[in-house]
Amino acid sequence: MQKTTYVGALLQSKCPRCREGNMFISSAANLRKFYLMNEFCPHCGVRLQPEPGFYQGAMYVSYGITVACLIVVSAILYYALGNPDQWVYIISVIAIMILLAPLNFRYSRVIYLYMFGGLKYKG
Repeated sequence: MQKTTYVGALLQSKCPRCREGNMFISSAANLRKFYLMNEFCPHCGVRLQPEPGFYQGAMYVSYGITVACLIVVSAILYYALGNPDQWVYIISVIAIMILLAPLNFRYSRVIYLYMFGGLKYKG
């Protein structure tokens, strides 16, 4: 069996310790349950919620993702549509951020756990 890479496990929302167990209970496409996380890794049993309030710091990661999306969407609109009116920028950014909200939520938590959770890979 081939081992999952660090980036591959992060993109698939896998446990940082074993890179096999899912961090979330359901897929991001399930809008009713996209935010539900496993408390423990279903594969290795490590605690995925290290302490109460741990994921409040993920708001900073989420902010960074939002700013990056704003820059990318603005650059695409500027260069592809030739600098349209301000309302086009506003509506486009709001629409994209609403569509990407489940992914933003999930990946901000995954990135935060990988960076600050103190869990090292034990393959």
